[in-house]
Formats: sequence, C-alpha cells, structure tokens
Amino acid sequence: MRPQGIVGKNSLNLASTLGLTDEVVSVLHSHPAAQRRFVYTRGKLHQLPSSLGTLLRRQEPFSRPLAFDLAREMLVKRSKVEDETMYEFGLRRFGKGITENLLDPFCRGIFAGKLSELSVRSCFPPLFNFERNYSSVILGGLLGRASTDPTVGASDLVQRAKMEKWSVWSLKDGLQRLTDRLHEVVSEQAGAEVHAQTPCTKIEFIPDPNATHQKIAMVHTSDAVWETDRLICALPARNLVEVLPVDLDPLSDHLQDVNSATVAVINLEYEGSHLPTEGFGYLVPSHERSNVLGVIFDSCAFPQHDRPGPKTTRITCMMGGAWFRELFGDPDKVDPEWLASVAMETLKSQIGLVAKPTYCKVNLSQDCIPNYRVNHHRLLDNMTSYIEDQNLPLTLIGASYKGVSVNDVIYNSRLAAQRLVPNGHLIV
Repeated sequence: MRPQGIVGKNSLNLASTLGLTDEVVSVLHSHPAAQRRFVYTRGKLHQLPSSLGTLLRRQEPFSRPLAFDLAREMLVKRSKVEDETMYEFGLRRFGKGITENLLDPFCRGIFAGKLSELSVRSCFPPLFNFERNYSSVILGGLLGRASTDPTVGASDLVQRAKMEKWSVWSLKDGLQRLTDRLHEVVSEQAGAEVHAQTPCTKIEFIPDPNATHQKIAMVHTSDAVWETDRLICALPARNLVEVLPVDLDPLSDHLQDVNSATVAVINLEYEGSHLPTEGFGYLVPSHERSNVLGVIFDSCAFPQHDRPGPKTTRITCMMGGAWFRELFGDPDKVDPEWLASVAMETLKSQIGLVAKPTYCKVNLSQDCIPNYRVNHHRLLDNMTSYIEDQNLPLTLIGASYKGVSVNDVIYNSRLAAQRLVPNGHLIV
C-alpha cells in the first residue's frame, strides 16, 4: 500500500488505531524496489525513468528523451469534453510513445484494463483535474495544491512514513492481517456482531411501520433475516444485482453497467536467487503478445516475507484482465494448472527463468477489478439519484464506484460513515 496523499495517510491511521504499528514493514524511496521499475517490450526489460537526469536522455523503448514530450504537454490546449478514454487523453497530451509504453502498462498494472476503454475522469481524477484547472497535467502536478481533509490526522505511522520517506508498506504477515485485526476490534465493540461466511441471498426494502415515508432494509441469509434502517453495502456491483428485488430493475441496470476484469494471480517460489535484476518488477504493454500483464519481484520488495532458511525467490504473475477470455477462454472452465504452466513458460521466455518452482499457488478472481469506462461518473449520479428518489436506506461503498485501490476503498468508506453520522465519533 502507498502512504502518500489523504487516502494513504488515512490507511496508516487505521493501522495505527488497530494497534499494528509494530507489525508494519516498509520500502524506502531509496530502495531498488522503489527506484527500479521496468516495462517488458521488444524482447527485454527497460527501466523506466526515475530522475530528472533520465528524462533528459533517450531511453528505450522511447524514441527520444521524455523531456521533449513533457515540455510539449504544457502547450497542449485544454479539452472541453466531459470525459474521454485514457488512450485519447494520453495521445492528445503526451503522444504515442508515452501513451503506449508508459500509460498503457501502467493501466494494465492497476486496472488490468484496456487503455482504449478506461475513463480518465473516473480512473485518474488528478490527471483530469490538473488539465481542467491548470490546462496542463505537468503544471498541475507542479503548481497544484495537495488535497486536504482536516478529519484525517497524522498518526505516529504517518509521521514515520514522511520522515523515513516510505514508498510502499505492508505488514509482517501480509495485508490479510489488517482485515483480521479489524475483525477482532469490531467484534469487541458493544452491540456489534460479525457474521463471516454467511452469504446474502436477498435484499428487499419495505415501508417502515414506525415512520411515514420511510423504508427499512431486510437482508436475507440462508439462516436468518436481518432488519436495518440503514444498509451499507460493499458487494461488488454485479453481485448486488443478483440479490436486489425485481422492482429495483432501474438500479440493477445501472449496476450491471459497471464492468470488471478477471485476473489470475500466480504466486511462485524458487530455491536460490533467480531475479534478472533488482527492482519492483515489470509491466507488459498491450501491444506486446504476452500472456502476462505484469510481474512483481516480491522477494526484492519485501524480503521480510521470505520464509526462514536458505535464500528463495518469490514472484507474482498477473494474467488475463480485460483480455482473459481471448487468452484463456471461459474462466469457469480454465484449468489452474494450465495457467501456472503458461506463467512459468512466459517467465522463461521474458526473463530467462528456467528453474522449477518449489511452491506454486493459482488464484483466479473473476470480475475482481472494476474497470470504470467513459462517463462512469454519470452512472454514479444516476444511481445516487435513483436511491434518493426511491427513498432507499442504502449506501453503496467498495471498489465498484470510486477507486479500486485498498487505500481508496478504506477512505471512501470513511466518507460514507461521516455523511451518515456527521456529528458522530470515528475511531480513525
């Protein structure tokens, strides 16, 4: 997770509040995993520019120093369109080289999505706002003021991250520890109950017998029915459609328009040292014929997660995304062992890794990363208007709506709580 910005600080505050300060592990800006990031194209790895000096000289796969295209960007006229794809935005402001070799793999790494479909306004609000407010992304980044939120304080972890110049952070036992600890703390609160592994089978809204013009939500599971005057729902949009009543079809139609990508994540471990170079890993542009979206060199970024004993190499391969079906077929029918073998063959051809792994785990997550398409913001407006018009006691949170990162989801959940209880006390 990244510590920067309001959303980054907010997550660090949460970790601090949950008593996880001593369990945090960090990667400093000076570490190779922060300084050295690569793209794979034209048959080899190319390190991305990481300093002013590297912007002033030509580096493959770019045809000229990036400084030329960045300087040109400041002269491009501001667009008047309400929204556009990341490809259109990038091509217009930065040119083909940066768009196809930098923005494209960047979007594949975050959204596992297609540059020609993703919305600049919803996927990368800062870029959209920089152009709108400063007529330039570069000038906006240099002159724009960082967003602030007076309700997000500076915990001990926030101060440490700033002082030590963290690039990213995790926890000793992985980020699962964050949700496990949150589960523990919430369960200890008076009046709170946590029911895990209890699928919701149906949601309905009925008139509140104790309040005119008000409604209550009824949440059905296989063994109980829960009644609430406010339902905060974090189900992915497509899953929510499956449990809503037919009389809410207009809302269901909007929810079905939220597209998501399916990703296979293959975790591999090898005895000994096998990385081609130190760094965070690499991404592959979509113009390359590759079964892999990107690769993370886990043992370089977080050696703290290595198992005790002799040196091992841990690698994560991300595969599929918006291209999953054309590469691998129906996600319901694909063989996990075949996916693992494809990942290993790709690593062999791209970085020369010929050793056999001593550990391999395949996780296939269907529709796991929302891909906000052009005019996604209108879709959200339509959902909000419908919920308000129907007087539904429903609050939608989660990655389907306003940000797919863990930081975004935590922060937007906080904002939802503040809107519902403006004078209440939040623990983070």
